[in-house]
Amino acid sequence: MLDTRDSGHPERHSALIAHKLSQLNIDIAAVSEVHLHEEGSLRKHGDGYTLYWSGKPRSERHLLEVGFTIKSSIVSKLEILPTHHSNRILSLRLHLYNKQHVFLFSTYAPTLQDGPAEKDKFYTDLHRRIQRVPADDKIVILGDLNARVGKNSEAWKGVLGKHDVGNCNDNGRLLLEFCAEQQLTITNTIFHQKDCLKTTWMHPRSKHWHLIDYVLVQQRNVRNACHSRVMPSAECQTDHRLVCCKLNLHSKLKPKRDGIPRWRLQVNNLQTATVRDNFQVNLQARLEDHSTDPSPEVLWQLNKNSTLQSSEESLGFSFKKNKYWFDENNQEIQELLRKRTAHQAHLAQPSCYVRKTAFRLACSKLQQKLRNIQNK
Repeated sequence: MLDTRDSGHPERHSALIAHKLSQLNIDIAAVSEVHLHEEGSLRKHGDGYTLYWSGKPRSERHLLEVGFTIKSSIVSKLEILPTHHSNRILSLRLHLYNKQHVFLFSTYAPTLQDGPAEKDKFYTDLHRRIQRVPADDKIVILGDLNARVGKNSEAWKGVLGKHDVGNCNDNGRLLLEFCAEQQLTITNTIFHQKDCLKTTWMHPRSKHWHLIDYVLVQQRNVRNACHSRVMPSAECQTDHRLVCCKLNLHSKLKPKRDGIPRWRLQVNNLQTATVRDNFQVNLQARLEDHSTDPSPEVLWQLNKNSTLQSSEESLGFSFKKNKYWFDENNQEIQELLRKRTAHQAHLAQPSCYVRKTAFRLACSKLQQKLRNIQNK
């Protein structure tokens, strides 16, 4: 995973991010300002992550691209790859166990300096994408939303928690109105923790830390958010800190394809002389019926069929059956367990080294006998 020369990032910046995500055991990460054209994917084999991005055409300046960095083990289970909507919005659908889906949106909102038209277009596009999600499915919005939402949790009940930092700005009011309309909760504000574990970006002039990167979930699914915090140790050569949110979501594996059932021959029956002689007679009779000078392909197929047919008739198939070894040997095991003399002596005087050693030796012999019974 390499960056373009004009990206402004250090060499192999994407690989550094994948390595850090691997250290923190992050399953899915939403990234902004990918600095890559159009759409595509890159895979980092060493750390086991795949980057999917959505950007502008090559003819335009690329600064606002978004993407998902996903564990390769999860990528192999995806039914649908991430969907491109715009250079600011990328979505990902995961299948859950209860016949539901969760839609993840990687977003990058306009900054405070951008015009009202750009901001309205972003929230209108995001609103349109959310409306297309089925009512029973879950929604999670991730990314750099370039907004400060403040601390007024009383005025924004259900949207804001009681543990935010800083003051609200114009972009923050747009975000709060959008969350109230879509019934979303900002998970960064519902967990009590230090301010250094909340703020994600430092203003270059004032040197003040602010919270502008968020994880939004539906209010009805707030219980799925186990924790949301900043990871200060995640140094990825960026001016933003990594926000880590633990969600209690269980994705469903892709169903395995139904294969041809395989029957196992009872090869152990060849140890019996009668069965072995019968197998040899049947095989010899079938081999003598073959033509004298066939082609190699025909000869191989005839020998294969003769061997299989003789094996089926003489040996038979085995059927898988669990052995209830404990029930079959219940009486013998109970007799072993009744020998508790060493245990009772150890309990009567725990500080005695001799009794303790005798008790450990008895336990070792008991386990050895149980293994022998199980392996019969």
